[in-house]
Amino acid sequence: MTSLVPSDSLRSFLEQASTRYQESLKGSPAETYLVEKRGLDNEVIERFSLGYVDVPLPGHEKYQGYLAIPYLTPDGSLTSIRFRRLGGDGPKYLTVSGDMPRLYNAPALVQPYTGVCITEGEIDAITAEQCGLPAVGVPGATSWQSIWYLLFKQYDVVFVLTDDDKAGAEFGQAVSRGLETARVIPMTGGDVNSFVREHGADALRRKLNARVIQGSIL
Repeated sequence: MTSLVPSDSLRSFLEQASTRYQESLKGSPAETYLVEKRGLDNEVIERFSLGYVDVPLPGHEKYQGYLAIPYLTPDGSLTSIRFRRLGGDGPKYLTVSGDMPRLYNAPALVQPYTGVCITEGEIDAITAEQCGLPAVGVPGATSWQSIWYLLFKQYDVVFVLTDDDKAGAEFGQAVSRGLETARVIPMTGGDVNSFVREHGADALRRKLNARVIQGSIL
């Protein structure tokens, strides 16, 4: 069984890898992807320690040329890194073999808000955060874990921001099935990131406020 907490040696390796990949981001294809294709600003890119696998550490050779997305705990330590393909064929996202599904941006869950967003994927969670909305990401529409419900019982409202497709609808159903405070909000025409790029941050905040029944995260 995979441990929730990395060993000291694995944590040291993850920190070394994340630092190297973050230092390689400037001027890389990953920076172009994040800024020009995803509309993320430099402040949020730095805040989430996003990186580029230029010279991979041993064991990460197959991730060369990928965007590196570290998973950080509230105290700033690393638990995992996922990798996003920037071109070519194959799966868009890769997870290190043996790693378990984790919620992305766990630090959002210790902030003093009465509500929070759940998104499909890391980039959508970062986009929501750039819009001033606390958000965590699930690493894929089918990766929701029932034990995670316990983390959201504290909130007056949980906005489930789903992709506007069949998988997104099923994801929304899976989350809301066990969480009565959940409010499922499909992102018309795409996902959180595409919605914000097309309509702007204010439009996303208005979309959420229109669905508030109790509490507010603004």
